[in-house]
Amino acid sequence: MNNNYLDLIKTALSGITKDYFRLQTTYASSGIVRERLFCYELYHQMRKLDPNPDILIHGEIDKSGHKHFEDEDKKNPDFVFHVPGTFESNFLVVEVKGNLDLEGIEKDFRTIATFIESYQYKAGVFILYNHSLNELIRRAGHILKDFKKRQSAYILSMDRPFSECEVILFSNLNIE
Repeated sequence: MNNNYLDLIKTALSGITKDYFRLQTTYASSGIVRERLFCYELYHQMRKLDPNPDILIHGEIDKSGHKHFEDEDKKNPDFVFHVPGTFESNFLVVEVKGNLDLEGIEKDFRTIATFIESYQYKAGVFILYNHSLNELIRRAGHILKDFKKRQSAYILSMDRPFSECEVILFSNLNIE
Protein backbone atom coordinates (compact mmCIF):
# COMPACT_ATOMS: atom_id res chain seq x y z
CA MET A 1 0.00 0.00 0.00
CA ASN A 2 1.10 3.54 -0.66
CA ASN A 3 2.27 4.76 2.76
CA ASN A 4 1.08 8.27 1.86
CA TYR A 5 -2.48 7.11 2.61
CA LEU A 6 -1.46 5.64 5.93
CA ASP A 7 0.39 8.84 6.82
CA LEU A 8 -2.63 10.91 5.78
CA ILE A 9 -4.90 8.89 8.07
CA LYS A 10 -2.43 9.04 10.97
CA THR A 11 -2.07 12.81 10.61
CA ALA A 12 -5.84 13.23 10.35
CA LEU A 13 -6.33 11.14 13.50
CA SER A 14 -3.85 13.34 15.36
CA GLY A 15 -6.09 16.35 14.71
CA ILE A 16 -9.23 14.90 16.29
CA THR A 17 -10.10 16.41 19.66
CA LYS A 18 -11.67 14.74 22.71
CA ASP A 19 -15.11 16.06 21.78
CA TYR A 20 -15.18 13.54 18.91
CA PHE A 21 -13.75 10.58 20.81
CA ARG A 22 -16.58 10.75 23.35
CA LEU A 23 -19.66 12.95 23.16
CA GLN A 24 -20.58 14.55 26.48
CA THR A 25 -24.31 14.30 27.14
CA THR A 26 -26.76 15.40 29.82
CA TYR A 27 -26.87 11.81 31.07
CA ALA A 28 -23.18 10.86 30.73
CA SER A 29 -20.73 13.59 31.65
CA SER A 30 -17.79 11.30 30.78
CA GLY A 31 -19.25 11.00 27.29
CA ILE A 32 -20.59 8.31 25.02
CA VAL A 33 -19.02 6.79 21.94
CA ARG A 34 -20.63 7.80 18.66
CA GLU A 35 -18.75 6.32 15.73
CA ARG A 36 -20.53 8.43 13.13
CA LEU A 37 -19.56 11.65 14.91
CA PHE A 38 -15.92 10.51 15.01
CA CYS A 39 -16.03 9.47 11.34
CA TYR A 40 -17.42 12.85 10.23
CA GLU A 41 -14.53 14.61 11.94
CA LEU A 42 -12.00 12.10 10.58
CA TYR A 43 -13.39 12.70 7.08
CA HIS A 44 -13.05 16.47 7.60
CA GLN A 45 -9.46 16.10 8.79
CA MET A 46 -8.53 13.77 5.91
CA ARG A 47 -10.10 16.05 3.29
CA LYS A 48 -8.14 19.03 4.63
CA LEU A 49 -4.92 17.07 4.13
CA ASP A 50 -5.76 15.21 0.91
CA PRO A 51 -2.98 15.94 -1.60
CA ASN A 52 -4.41 13.96 -4.51
CA PRO A 53 -7.52 15.39 -6.19
CA ASP A 54 -7.72 12.37 -8.54
CA ILE A 55 -8.33 9.88 -5.74
CA LEU A 56 -11.52 10.58 -3.81
CA ILE A 57 -12.28 9.77 -0.20
CA HIS A 58 -15.92 8.78 0.14
CA GLY A 59 -17.74 7.84 3.31
CA GLU A 60 -20.26 5.04 3.68
CA ILE A 61 -21.02 4.46 0.03
CA ASP A 62 -24.11 2.29 -0.09
CA LYS A 63 -23.25 -0.84 -2.11
CA SER A 64 -26.80 -2.25 -2.00
CA GLY A 65 -27.52 -1.33 -5.62
CA HIS A 66 -24.05 -2.16 -7.00
CA LYS A 67 -24.47 -4.60 -9.89
CA HIS A 68 -20.99 -6.12 -9.57
CA PHE A 69 -21.13 -6.92 -5.84
CA GLU A 70 -22.45 -10.23 -4.61
CA ASP A 71 -25.51 -9.80 -2.38
CA GLU A 72 -23.68 -10.96 0.76
CA ASP A 73 -20.84 -8.49 0.04
CA LYS A 74 -22.98 -5.35 -0.24
CA LYS A 75 -21.53 -3.61 2.81
CA ASN A 76 -21.03 0.09 3.48
CA PRO A 77 -17.45 0.57 4.69
CA ASP A 78 -16.81 3.74 6.67
CA PHE A 79 -14.48 5.10 3.97
CA VAL A 80 -13.07 4.17 0.61
CA PHE A 81 -10.21 5.84 -1.24
CA HIS A 82 -10.85 5.31 -4.94
CA VAL A 83 -11.40 6.68 -8.41
CA PRO A 84 -15.16 6.25 -8.88
CA GLY A 85 -16.28 4.12 -11.80
CA THR A 86 -13.33 1.72 -11.83
CA PHE A 87 -12.26 -1.39 -9.99
CA GLU A 88 -8.62 -0.89 -11.00
CA SER A 89 -8.39 2.30 -8.92
CA ASN A 90 -9.82 0.98 -5.66
CA PHE A 91 -7.03 1.91 -3.29
CA LEU A 92 -8.13 1.64 0.30
CA VAL A 93 -11.11 0.42 2.34
CA VAL A 94 -11.38 1.73 5.91
CA GLU A 95 -13.48 0.60 8.86
CA VAL A 96 -13.69 2.45 12.20
CA LYS A 97 -14.68 1.33 15.71
CA GLY A 98 -14.80 3.29 18.94
CA ASN A 99 -15.58 0.35 21.20
CA LEU A 100 -14.59 -3.27 21.61
CA ASP A 101 -17.84 -4.75 20.27
CA LEU A 102 -16.59 -8.15 19.12
CA GLU A 103 -19.40 -8.77 16.66
CA GLY A 104 -18.87 -5.37 15.05
CA ILE A 105 -15.10 -5.81 14.93
CA GLU A 106 -15.41 -9.18 13.22
CA LYS A 107 -17.90 -7.72 10.71
CA ASP A 108 -15.48 -4.87 9.95
CA PHE A 109 -12.55 -7.27 9.47
CA ARG A 110 -14.65 -9.38 7.10
CA THR A 111 -15.64 -6.29 5.12
CA ILE A 112 -12.00 -5.28 4.74
CA ALA A 113 -10.99 -8.80 3.69
CA THR A 114 -13.86 -9.07 1.19
CA PHE A 115 -13.15 -5.73 -0.46
CA ILE A 116 -9.45 -6.62 -0.83
CA GLU A 117 -9.98 -10.19 -2.03
CA SER A 118 -13.01 -9.73 -4.27
CA TYR A 119 -13.21 -6.09 -5.36
CA GLN A 120 -9.61 -5.13 -6.09
CA TYR A 121 -8.98 -2.82 -3.15
CA LYS A 122 -5.23 -2.65 -2.74
CA ALA A 123 -5.29 -2.41 1.07
CA GLY A 124 -7.46 -2.07 4.14
CA VAL A 125 -7.30 -0.18 7.40
CA PHE A 126 -9.13 -0.88 10.64
CA ILE A 127 -9.12 2.15 12.95
CA LEU A 128 -9.80 1.66 16.65
CA TYR A 129 -10.19 4.73 18.84
CA ASN A 130 -10.71 4.93 22.62
CA HIS A 131 -8.68 1.72 23.01
CA SER A 132 -5.10 0.57 22.58
CA LEU A 133 -3.81 -2.15 20.30
CA ASN A 134 -3.07 -4.29 23.37
CA GLU A 135 -6.68 -3.98 24.51
CA LEU A 136 -7.85 -5.07 21.07
CA ILE A 137 -5.53 -8.08 21.10
CA ARG A 138 -6.59 -9.08 24.63
CA ARG A 139 -10.29 -8.78 23.86
CA ALA A 140 -10.43 -9.88 20.22
CA GLY A 141 -7.29 -11.97 19.74
CA HIS A 142 -9.32 -15.04 18.82
CA ILE A 143 -10.96 -13.03 16.01
CA LEU A 144 -7.69 -11.46 14.88
CA LYS A 145 -6.14 -14.91 14.35
CA ASP A 146 -8.46 -15.51 11.39
CA PHE A 147 -7.23 -12.33 9.69
CA LYS A 148 -3.54 -12.52 10.58
CA LYS A 149 -2.55 -13.68 7.10
CA ARG A 150 -3.59 -10.34 5.55
CA GLN A 151 -0.49 -8.77 4.01
CA SER A 152 -2.21 -5.56 2.97
CA ALA A 153 -4.39 -4.76 5.98
CA TYR A 154 -3.42 -2.50 8.85
CA ILE A 155 -4.71 -1.73 12.32
CA LEU A 156 -4.41 1.82 13.61
CA SER A 157 -5.35 2.53 17.20
CA MET A 158 -5.47 5.60 19.44
CA ASP A 159 -6.63 5.20 23.00
CA ARG A 160 -7.15 8.94 23.55
CA PRO A 161 -6.96 12.22 21.66
CA PHE A 162 -3.49 13.43 20.71
CA SER A 163 -1.87 10.15 21.79
CA GLU A 164 0.52 8.35 19.50
CA CYS A 165 -1.22 6.32 16.83
CA GLU A 166 -0.24 2.65 17.00
CA VAL A 167 0.13 1.03 13.56
CA ILE A 168 0.59 -2.62 12.71
CA LEU A 169 0.06 -4.89 9.74
CA PHE A 170 -2.41 -7.68 10.47
CA SER A 171 0.30 -10.14 9.42
CA ASN A 172 2.71 -8.75 12.05
CA LEU A 173 0.33 -9.25 14.97
CA ASN A 174 1.82 -11.28 17.79
CA ILE A 175 -1.08 -13.53 18.71
CA GLU A 176 -0.78 -17.00 20.21
